[in-house]
Amino acid sequence: MAVFFQILLNNFYYIGVLALSTLGLALTYKTANLTNFAQSIAATTSAFAAAFTIMKVVPNLWIGTIAGVIVGFMIGFIIDAVIIRRAKVDDSGRVMITLGLIILFNAFIPLIFGMIPYEFGRYFSGNISFNLLGTEFIVTKNGLFIFAVSFGVVGLIFAMLNLTKWGLGVRGTASNRQVASMMGINTNTITAISWAVSAACGALSAIFYASQTTNVSIDMLASLQSQALLAFVLGGYSSFYGPVLGAILIPMASIIFSLMSGLWSNALMYVAILLVILVKPKGLFAKATIQKV
Repeated sequence: MAVFFQILLNNFYYIGVLALSTLGLALTYKTANLTNFAQSIAATTSAFAAAFTIMKVVPNLWIGTIAGVIVGFMIGFIIDAVIIRRAKVDDSGRVMITLGLIILFNAFIPLIFGMIPYEFGRYFSGNISFNLLGTEFIVTKNGLFIFAVSFGVVGLIFAMLNLTKWGLGVRGTASNRQVASMMGINTNTITAISWAVSAACGALSAIFYASQTTNVSIDMLASLQSQALLAFVLGGYSSFYGPVLGAILIPMASIIFSLMSGLWSNALMYVAILLVILVKPKGLFAKATIQKV
């Protein structure tokens, strides 16, 4: 148990960035009925923008972070308002557009930022050690900061979804886009803002990930994207909170399986998720649907 808890502390930052990334996927899916496969590469672009700002413009980690999140927000808004909304294709065609965007971003990132990975600093250096039940545990200050801020942002977005006019519009659009439009909700605006917020979440997750790993590279989020999609399906795509809970469960399950068998840990985790999905196709925390007869 002590080993599990220590590994969990080491992965605090990863749980935070995975929760942010998964919530971003949930926002676009619920409002646009679309899985955005280009989220990770768009987030990587934002992380490069943050690192570029720090290296070339203002040598300040906090300003670079804000700049990267703003770039992400703008990318998300443009993708929906300029590309997705104007495309005269069905849902499958829109998914193909997001796949095509991966190719475009992969081509433009080296042209704009170069091929050499950028260095990225940590917000806080050093560790925090504490004693629990006679065992000493260590967590990095940076990892703890990322974990706290990530879930603070997640909590803020949940509060906005429940307490603001935008949140009401998001929930109405997610429930039934046509009815929401008939009730006076500007679904285009709601969807565009949701894409922007989603991309900003992705940008912040990428920047936090870069802060812990101390570098920005074009393929740095490949594993994170796949696990975010798994968390999205495992938690349940019919709600906003389900995918976030899935993002918490997957790293914990990964630690357990790695302790059981380091070589087969990923395979065991995927098999376990597959079994869960076979039993509960809509996810562990999917909303119960009531059908009128």
